[in-house]
Amino acid sequence: MKNAFCDEEGIELEGTQIAETMSYVYLGRSLNMENDLKEELGRRRRAAWAAFGPLREATDQLTDHELRARFFNSTVLPALCYAAETRSDTAATLKSLRTVHRALERCLLWYNRRTQLQAVLCSSDLRRISRLHDPAEYVSKAKHQWAGHIMRREDDRWTRRTLEWIPRETKRPRGRPPTRWADVFAARMDQLNAQLETSQNSRRRRPRCSWMTMARERIEWKRCWGPHDK
Repeated sequence: MKNAFCDEEGIELEGTQIAETMSYVYLGRSLNMENDLKEELGRRRRAAWAAFGPLREATDQLTDHELRARFFNSTVLPALCYAAETRSDTAATLKSLRTVHRALERCLLWYNRRTQLQAVLCSSDLRRISRLHDPAEYVSKAKHQWAGHIMRREDDRWTRRTLEWIPRETKRPRGRPPTRWADVFAARMDQLNAQLETSQNSRRRRPRCSWMTMARERIEWKRCWGPHDK
C-alpha cells in the first residue's frame, strides 16, 4: 500500500516481489490510504453480530432487563465500536453504527421490523425497554478519554506529535475540508467558552480557548464533558 507521493516501481525483498495491497488490517482495524471507512464499518458490523451470537442463549433466558443490558453493553457494544475513538466520525458513520445497533436491539427483544410495526413501537420505545447505551454516546466518551490520555502523555509519542503537527508548507485544497478528528473537541470548547462568557461569574473564570490545554488537566477535562462521564 502506498500514497500518491510514491513511484510506480515495485518493491523487492531478497529477490522476491512484494505484492501491493490497497488495504490491510492492523491492530484489529482496516486501514487504507483513502481513509475510506466502508470496509471497516462492515467489519464492525460482522464483529458485533459474531459477539451477539454466543450471548443470545443467555439473554433469551433473562427476565431482568438491567442485567441483560449490562451483558450486551459489555460485550457486543465494544465489538461494534472498536477503535472508534481513533477515527473521524461523521453523520454517515454514526448512522451506520446506529443502524446495526438498532437491528441488534430488535433481535435482543425478539422483534423485527414487521412485529415492531404491528406493536406500534418506535425506536425510542425499544430503547426504553432494552435500556441499552447509545453507540454515539459510547464513541463520544471513548474519544474524549483517548484525547485526554494523549495530551497528558510526556514521552513524546507519535500519537501526540501528529496531533499537534501543523503542515504550514501545504496549502488547503479547494472545497469543504474533510472532518478532522479534533473537530468535535473544538466545537465542544466553543460551546463552553460561550457559556462562560454569558454566565454571571464570567469575570472570575478565565475561558479556555484550546481543548488541548483543557485536556492536560484530568479533572477539568472530565468535567467539561458532563453527562458522558456519569
